[in-house]
Amino acid sequence: MTKTINTRLLAGTIVAILFVALPAGATSPGVPQANLAIAQPSGDAKTGQADTQTTPAPDTVDLAALYYYARNGEAERVEAETRRLERKFPGFAPPADLYAPDAGDHVDETTLWQLYERDDYAGIEQEISRIAASHPGWEPSEDFRSKLERRKLRFAMTRANEAKDFVTVIRLGAKLDPGQETEIDLLWMMLDAYRANDMQEGLTAVYRGILFRVPDKAFSDELVLTTLQKAMEDIPAADLREAIRVLSADPELALSMRSLSLDLMRRELGDFASGVAGAPQPGPEVIAAVRTAAETAQAPEDLALMGWYMLKIEQPDQAANFFQRLLQKKVAPEAVRGMALSLSHQSKDEEAYAFVTAHLDVLAGEDTFLLDQLSFPFKGEGKTDIDERVVTRYSEAIQKTESSDHARLIGWYAYNSRQFEPARAWFAKAFQWTAEADSLKGLALTLTRLGEKKALAELREKYGEAYQTVFAELKSAAEPRERSGKSVSAPAGVQAGYLSRLQKKDYGGCVAELRRLESKTALRPDAQVAKGWCLLGLNHLAEARQAFTTGLAGGGGKADDAAYGLGLTLLRANLTDDAEALLMQHSLTPLRDRELRAEVLWQRARAAFDQKQYRVTLEALNARLQIMPEAVGISQMRAWSHYHLGNLAQSRAIFAQLNQVMADPANTRGIAAINERMGVSQ
Repeated sequence: MTKTINTRLLAGTIVAILFVALPAGATSPGVPQANLAIAQPSGDAKTGQADTQTTPAPDTVDLAALYYYARNGEAERVEAETRRLERKFPGFAPPADLYAPDAGDHVDETTLWQLYERDDYAGIEQEISRIAASHPGWEPSEDFRSKLERRKLRFAMTRANEAKDFVTVIRLGAKLDPGQETEIDLLWMMLDAYRANDMQEGLTAVYRGILFRVPDKAFSDELVLTTLQKAMEDIPAADLREAIRVLSADPELALSMRSLSLDLMRRELGDFASGVAGAPQPGPEVIAAVRTAAETAQAPEDLALMGWYMLKIEQPDQAANFFQRLLQKKVAPEAVRGMALSLSHQSKDEEAYAFVTAHLDVLAGEDTFLLDQLSFPFKGEGKTDIDERVVTRYSEAIQKTESSDHARLIGWYAYNSRQFEPARAWFAKAFQWTAEADSLKGLALTLTRLGEKKALAELREKYGEAYQTVFAELKSAAEPRERSGKSVSAPAGVQAGYLSRLQKKDYGGCVAELRRLESKTALRPDAQVAKGWCLLGLNHLAEARQAFTTGLAGGGGKADDAAYGLGLTLLRANLTDDAEALLMQHSLTPLRDRELRAEVLWQRARAAFDQKQYRVTLEALNARLQIMPEAVGISQMRAWSHYHLGNLAQSRAIFAQLNQVMADPANTRGIAAINERMGVSQ
C-alpha cells in the first residue's frame, strides 16, 4: 500500500491532541541563531588609513605584554611596560580595562573565520592552538565558539542525512528545539529521520514546533505550506483538517492552503482504506476527486489509492482494474499485492496463487504477505502442483517471520507426504515459537513414525501432564497414507526478519516487526533482547531498559546479552549507580564485565571532574586503568586533573607523552598552559 495509507505512520487520538495544541505563552530557550553568512573582519584601506599627522598608537600586539602582566598581578612589570610604551608612543595612557578580568584578549580571529567557512574543523583546532601559544590565556570569542558549534552541528547532520544514517540525525538533532529553531531544513531532516524509524511521537513534536509558533518566530507561509505537504504522509486527515482550521486564522495562509485540498482528500481516502481508528468513510465528492485524478493523470499513487479503497468497500473487480493499470505503469510489490488480493476477494484463490508465484522476484521483502499467499497448495486445496522454488521461498518466509501457524502447516504437509525428518524439525520449531497442542501432537507423531522411543519418552515426561489429551490420542492416530509431495527441507537457520534488520542497523524496521509479532503472541526472551538492542539503537532508553529487563527475567541462553544490554542502557542514561548494582547482581563474561565496570568508573570520573573534585577524578581514573587501557581523551582528563591540583610536572609529562603518540592540538594547548604557569618560555 502507498505511503499515504501506510498504517505504521498513522497517529491516533493522542497525536491529534498533541498536534493541534497551541504552545503556551512561555517559550523554552532557543538555540543559537543560524546566521551562517559570517561577516569577515575587513576594512577599507582608503577610508581606514590613518592621517599621517595622527599620533601613532599601540596595537594589540604592543599591548599584549601589558595586559599579561596586569592579569598576573605583576605591578612592577606593569609600570616598566607602561614607561616603555610611553617612550615609544608619546601621550600613551594605560587602557581603562587594563585590570578587567577578560581584558587584553582582542586577538584577530580572521583566520579562524576563514577556516570556519571551509568547514575545516581540524584546521580550526590547530589554529586555536597556534594563537593560544602566542597569546597565553587566550580563548576564542564566545561569538566564534557558539557559531562554530552550530556550524559543526549542521555539517554533521547534513552528512548523516545524506548517508541516510537517520539514527545519527536523531541523536544530533536532539539538541534542537522544534519550537525555536530558525533553520527549517534541519527540522525537515528530523522529520525524515523520525519517519524512517517509525517514531510518531517525535514526528508530532517537530510538526507542532514548526506549525504552531508565536508570531515573531513563525516561518513564512511558503515554508508552512511545504511542511503541511510533508505532513500529509505522516498525520491522519482528521488531525490535518484541525491544524489547517487553526492556521486559517491567517487569511493569506488560508488562501495558500487551498492548494492542499486534493492532497487532504487523498489522505482521507487512505485513512479509511487503511482502517485508521475513527476514520469516516469519505463522501462522494472526495471519491470523485481522487478517481478523476487517477483516471486522468494515471499517477501510480492515485491508482493504488483507488485500488485499496475498492478492496475496502468489497468491490474487488474494480480494485483489480486499478491495480492492472498500476501494473502497466510498473511491476512493483504494491501492484502485485493489490492484484493478488483482488483475485482472492473474488474467490479466485488458485489464480491469485499462480499470479504471486509468477512474481516471486518482485516480492523479495514481502515475507508476511507471502505466508498466506504461498500456503494455498500446502492446505491440500485444489490440485495445484507446487514448484520447488515455492517450497523454498515459503520456508524462508516462515523462518523470517517466526510464524508458528505456517511452520505447523508445512510440518503437516511433510508428515502427510511421509517426510518425517523435516516434519519433526518444523513441528519442533512451531512449538518453540508458540507452545500449542497441535504442534506438540505433530512432533509426537513424527517421533512415533520414526521409532524414536527415547525422544518420545522425554517429550512425554516434559509435557505429558500439561498436554494429556495430546499423548492420549497418539494410539488412535492413523498412519499417513502413501502420497507424493514436493521435497520439504528442515528449517535452514534463516534469520528472523527482525534479526536481519538489527544487523543492518534498521532499528525502526526491527522494532516495527517485533511489535507486529508481539501483537499476536508474547515475545520470547531472545526476541525481547533483540527488541532491547533495536530500541537502544533508536535511543529509546526507557523502552530499551524494559525490554532488556523482561528478557533478563525470562532467562534462557540470552541472559548474558540481556544483562549486558541493560548495563549499556543504564550507563547511556547516566544511571551509574543502577549499572553498578546490576554488575553486583548478575555475572557477565569477563570482557563484558570489564567493559561495563570501566564505563562506570569513567562516568564517575567525568562527574567528579565537572564538580572540580580532581582527587576523586584521579581515584576513579586510577581504578579504571587497572582494568582497561586509557584512550587519549581520558589521559588528557588525567593531565588536567593534575594541573588543577598543582602537580604541574606530572601534568606536563602526561601531555608530552601523549604528544609523542599522536600530535593533538589539545596536548599542545595543555603544555602551553603549564609552561605559562611555571614561567617557562615557549
